[in-house]
Amino acid sequence: MAEWLYTLRQRFTSSPQEAWDSYRSFSGFAHIEELITLDSLMCPNLVTELVGEDWDHNVHEDFHVTLFRDPGYLRRRMPFDPDRHQILALKEHPAESEVLPEGSMWCGFGLLDSYCDISTLTDCGPVPDVFHPSEVNRWALINDWNRAYRIRDDMRRMFPEDDHFRQCEVWLVARVAPGG
Repeated sequence: MAEWLYTLRQRFTSSPQEAWDSYRSFSGFAHIEELITLDSLMCPNLVTELVGEDWDHNVHEDFHVTLFRDPGYLRRRMPFDPDRHQILALKEHPAESEVLPEGSMWCGFGLLDSYCDISTLTDCGPVPDVFHPSEVNRWALINDWNRAYRIRDDMRRMFPEDDHFRQCEVWLVARVAPGG
């Protein structure tokens, strides 16, 4: 069974308004309240350069070295401002029913490319033959486990030559409470 991993990300909300409005227009996600994504372009990873101590807490695997096993370490790693930052709890290939880490709030299912960098759900433009923008929840994630896997399978099947789609994977995303 896959373990819970954590990442420290910048939040993407309605401030600044111009960027928010531009994203909602591009994506078709007019109803979202905040974008919660593992996409590094939309919610940049705040750990951009690893330090020695990181190697005691991170994942030693290609494209996963900025994912960590300890949310407390991430909170101590750098100044944390809950208005601008978020710690996300993540599980790749989640089972249909998962017990969330203590102190976290379920957000939904995202789809991420094999480089663990680009969200095929939130940053590859509308994909109308696969899903409709109304299917995402208020954080631009999919609520239903089965639907998330069907979207993944359809993306892989319809775009086998595209580096982002052909090996995209479902991730369960939860947000760790600011004091959690």
